[in-house]
Amino acid sequence: MSHTVRGYLRALGAPVALVFAVTACGAPQAGQASSSATTPANAQSTQAPAFDLTVAGHARQVIDFLVAASGNKPVLRVEVTPTAANITYLEDDQAHTIGYANGHISPVDSTVKYINQAQFKPSGFNIDNVGELFEKAGEISGSRQQQDLQINEYNQGVVLMTVTTTPETSTVFFRPDGSIVNKLDFSTADGMREGLSDTVQGASRVEQVVIKPDSLSADVRTDAATIQRRTRQRALPSITSNIKDSSDPGTFDPALIDPGLIARLEQTLPATVGRTPSTSVTVTIAQRAGQRVPSMYFQFSGAEVVTTMAGDVIAK
Repeated sequence: MSHTVRGYLRALGAPVALVFAVTACGAPQAGQASSSATTPANAQSTQAPAFDLTVAGHARQVIDFLVAASGNKPVLRVEVTPTAANITYLEDDQAHTIGYANGHISPVDSTVKYINQAQFKPSGFNIDNVGELFEKAGEISGSRQQQDLQINEYNQGVVLMTVTTTPETSTVFFRPDGSIVNKLDFSTADGMREGLSDTVQGASRVEQVVIKPDSLSADVRTDAATIQRRTRQRALPSITSNIKDSSDPGTFDPALIDPGLIARLEQTLPATVGRTPSTSVTVTIAQRAGQRVPSMYFQFSGAEVVTTMAGDVIAK
């Protein structure tokens, strides 16, 4: 047990009974913690949970309590089920886990190891209504059995929320603000728009954007020798890869990209070169050597049509 938690528990008396306004929240529901959000060994497994964490505000209250019990150390992982919760935090380069179940908190045995994963503050994540997140996840995955919400690193420092079920169905991803990472159709304006938001991530300049039927990527230069390629697949959050590249192509403002225009051009441009509309169109947007402004390159059925950002045909 870490010195911080030991001192906190000693000061309050271990195991610590959490005092919440349960009567103001309705009667608790019976149930057990999931196997992953481990119930402390000294908790009574047959006792009804003291707190229903799906009720609005409850999960936030419990997680805030656990963070305080850890001494406000950097957090590596958060897990919440309807009846239990735990956090894994970093102290002296070691991962420690403290959990809540059945009205008590105590240290929890955990397999989590610190391998330089991202640290975060749970206060930056919208867990104010976990029941609502579970409901949304259930609609998407088709299951509400033993739902488990986790917050941890997804890819290269990006921390997201996920909801899984047991038996396992598809994982549902949430951004820190609680919005769903939707399954996208990159042939539609809405799909392109969300894909651009997830990959551009607020960058004011990009070197290239590539839109394919199953993915959308944006290249953002991070230094003179490195490009960060952010790729959003249809059903998954963006992933990042760093590419060594010391070339110096032009950059452009991604706000110039009009998803609605691109979606229309994908339907109309094939006819201009004697092709039928294709379901497999690749659009590359870049400011190539010798150009002062970016152009859009539409590739389909063995043909390529180049347009301005306004959709005027330059070459076929």
